[in-house]
Amino acid sequence: MNITGKVVHSLKWMSLSKLIAQGIRWIVTFIVIRILLPEDYGLMAMSDVVISFFALFATAGLASALVQVKSFTEMQIRELFGLLLSVNLVLAVAVFLIAPQAAAFYHEERLIPVLHALLLGFLITAFETLPSALLNREMRFKALSLIDLGAAVTSAIVTLTLALSGVGVWSLVIGYLSEMTLRAVLKFSLQPVKVWPKFSFRESLPLLQFGGTMTLGSMVWFAFVNTDMVIGGRLWATETLGIYAVAMQISQIPLSKLTPMLKQVAFPAYSNLLHKGDEIGPYFIKASGLAMFMTFPVFFGMASTANAYVPLLLGEKWLAVILPATLIPLTLPFRVAQELIDPAMQARGYPRGVVINWAFALLITGPSLYVGARFWGLEGLCWAWVISFPVAFLFSASKACRVLDVSMGAYLSTLARPLACASLMYATIGIERYFTADLLPLAAQLTLQIITGVIIYLAASRILCSNEMRHLFELVRNVRSH
Repeated sequence: MNITGKVVHSLKWMSLSKLIAQGIRWIVTFIVIRILLPEDYGLMAMSDVVISFFALFATAGLASALVQVKSFTEMQIRELFGLLLSVNLVLAVAVFLIAPQAAAFYHEERLIPVLHALLLGFLITAFETLPSALLNREMRFKALSLIDLGAAVTSAIVTLTLALSGVGVWSLVIGYLSEMTLRAVLKFSLQPVKVWPKFSFRESLPLLQFGGTMTLGSMVWFAFVNTDMVIGGRLWATETLGIYAVAMQISQIPLSKLTPMLKQVAFPAYSNLLHKGDEIGPYFIKASGLAMFMTFPVFFGMASTANAYVPLLLGEKWLAVILPATLIPLTLPFRVAQELIDPAMQARGYPRGVVINWAFALLITGPSLYVGARFWGLEGLCWAWVISFPVAFLFSASKACRVLDVSMGAYLSTLARPLACASLMYATIGIERYFTADLLPLAAQLTLQIITGVIIYLAASRILCSNEMRHLFELVRNVRSH
């Protein structure tokens, strides 16, 4: 099977599994949100910042290094295994020791036992990383998709069961750990790494150098995506942070599922193309256009229907979520676009460019988020996202186009066309909502808004996005044939 066939086959299985898992997650998430309190989600958001920071070092970029390199030896595998065990043990100890300081920073003593429980995830990561990297390198995404689906369903069942039992935030903690555990066990069973670890890293230095740069990029990316939670956790009450965290969680559901899937397939696909001597620029333009064609209507649709779906799905106690859920999705298509730049630049052998892009994004958005949150609270922080990130994205886009040798105008047009169609859809739904808000029940409003949005977007796309629609139909035909 050629690289295009492999990509299509991979996307077919990953899309199917993600769709099923996402449907289950959505149902369970909305039920659990109704059961738990805002402070439960605020507490989990605080712990997530701490755990996610240390998790940046858990794989040391070695998974990406194994995918990108042309070949490797058994001795290198042994050395990488030894490094993973050492690093993750140190990280687990570090989280244990830093938990009291983190609780003091957030003024929240309940954070300590939560962090102590979540550090178990590092021990799981030490055994999952190498099997996962090898499966990705071989593009065995059907097996990976089924594993992720099983782990996601198990986690959803565990989380819901515990939430109904009244254990509060611990339903989220244990659900998270159960998903990690099952995923690691299944991957290791499918691709066992039966070697003894070696705690000398002489032969793995080239992989470590690449992985180190990748880790640096992950650190900058982490600082970017968690700045809002750090600022909000410091300036706001736990309940306010919980409201923002829920709004962000709901808004990012498509981002958190779609983008990792696309990046997971894109990186080995681009790497394979380069190994064969092909240029990846044209593939990057086509893939970005198709992704934006599907992304803009989803996020703009979520923003335009928040007034209906938030009270309908979450209940009256979460009405404060409407405001951030209306603003946050407007900036997320640009997040998807920037995230899709990363695998192309990494496969091109330029991971340093990823570091620079996210560092610039942090430099632009960080101060904006602090000023917005400090002086205008929750609404100010959300508007800061909407205004600042598209500016930062333009810098990343220009750098990526230079590295990949593609036209900046051609790339931006892949965003401008679906953006125009989605903006028209957004405005039409807003007008419709103005006239029907007091006349129809929430369920009827949401149904009418979705139908209107689909019709308007497809009608506008027939004129402005005909190429993207044709590429989508071609992809669907390829999926059916594979």
